[in-house]
Amino acid sequence: MKRAFMALACAATAALVAPAVAAPAHAQTTTGSRARPANPVAALKKQFVPGRGVRVVSSARLNYGGLIDVKSGAKGVVGFGRSGVASSDITTKTNYGGGLSDDDELKGLNDPMRTITVGRTAYVSGGVYADLLPDGKSWLRLPGQDPDAALTGIGGFVNPLDPRALQAVLATTKAKGAGGVVNGARTTLYRGTITVKQLAAVVPSLRKGLPSSMSKGVISWRLWIGGDQLVRKVSSSLTTTLKVKKTSIGIEMSSTTAFGGWGGKVTVKAPPKDQVASTSDIDGSVPDLPQVIDLGD
Repeated sequence: MKRAFMALACAATAALVAPAVAAPAHAQTTTGSRARPANPVAALKKQFVPGRGVRVVSSARLNYGGLIDVKSGAKGVVGFGRSGVASSDITTKTNYGGGLSDDDELKGLNDPMRTITVGRTAYVSGGVYADLLPDGKSWLRLPGQDPDAALTGIGGFVNPLDPRALQAVLATTKAKGAGGVVNGARTTLYRGTITVKQLAAVVPSLRKGLPSSMSKGVISWRLWIGGDQLVRKVSSSLTTTLKVKKTSIGIEMSSTTAFGGWGGKVTVKAPPKDQVASTSDIDGSVPDLPQVIDLGD
């Protein structure tokens, strides 16, 4: 039961990110001198410039059968390459409500965790990883990561920094109207629903991170999009049932993520080599990042 809970909880909260700052002068000047992009997907792709990125800040909540209430917040920056997300530096604070933090094997579970991702390599520090590291080391290197993996789940499930996800979600729009001012930008609010199965079909990391029993769940989403067609905020919620052996447990998940500083300079560097440990330096098993922390049966 603990294994199933943590897999779901981490998938829902490990990558929650979002921004709440006005666009810098560079982004405003550049956007104003170009023809307005035709749609949000085209606008997003125009942001894929090496050395540029966006600031992110988010909050999320997961209720597991009324027994455990998980709250999470994250903030940081995301850097772009020519084809999408290339790097990120995100600090996440998750509160498991005391339901699991008393377990000696989970020391540090509620402590902040910082994740730096550069290409396909992630570096983690703090949280449950802190006590795993050898003396003199403060980071654990985890190779072979999906650059988008740390962000899958932004807005709960909807990652508006992934053109595939953004396009799939917008295709399910049911209504739109005035969204008010968000981070200094007047926005249009788009609303709709999409099934987990539909979204997972275009987001590989989502397919890997969720139990198959959740594939029929329906995600309610909202996107606040500025006049420049860039996403300023996303929120999503999902109420579904997770089947564990012969037991069905109700799951409620919700999150909100804001984006700001589009087009600003972003520099993300790997930690100093002398502060980094590899998995071979660790005694015992290492939790997978970011979807699952294996707690055993």
